[in-house]
Amino acid sequence: MAEAADFKLEELPGDVGDHVIELVELWHAAHQENPDEILPTRDVLSAERLRPWVDDISIYEYQSLKDDFLILIHAASAVRLYRESFQRASPREIDMKYGSCLSAALFDTMMRGNPTFHYVSFDMYPDQHWIRVLLPVRTRDQDGNTIDQIFGVLFEYEYQYQI
Repeated sequence: MAEAADFKLEELPGDVGDHVIELVELWHAAHQENPDEILPTRDVLSAERLRPWVDDISIYEYQSLKDDFLILIHAASAVRLYRESFQRASPREIDMKYGSCLSAALFDTMMRGNPTFHYVSFDMYPDQHWIRVLLPVRTRDQDGNTIDQIFGVLFEYEYQYQI
């Protein structure tokens, strides 16, 4: 098993790229567009609005019967990172293989109902580090039942230690 450093950040670091900030701001704007909803909906956060991040967004869907998530879409950038696709698998498989805390982070994000941020590194890439952004959203199935999903993106980032 590979090892990962995976820890939660209370907020985005001030020196992240604009593309990271823009995605989080888009989530907040989508939430404000329909304040009656608990979370932004996939109707508002459409593929068109998410176009700049389309190759970077993984979609994790909560499966209430299993009390687990299913990776509906594994982002092309994540497939390149892991060198394999985990699409249609549980995030627990990633955790077991890489020693990460993705499953716990997904549950935390779902319970909070707000974006969460994590600093992530893998021992197989000692010179690369990422900020993981998790954004909770809602959609509906063909019968109108609510489905909780989380958009997940890994952005390359070099953590700057504060002394």
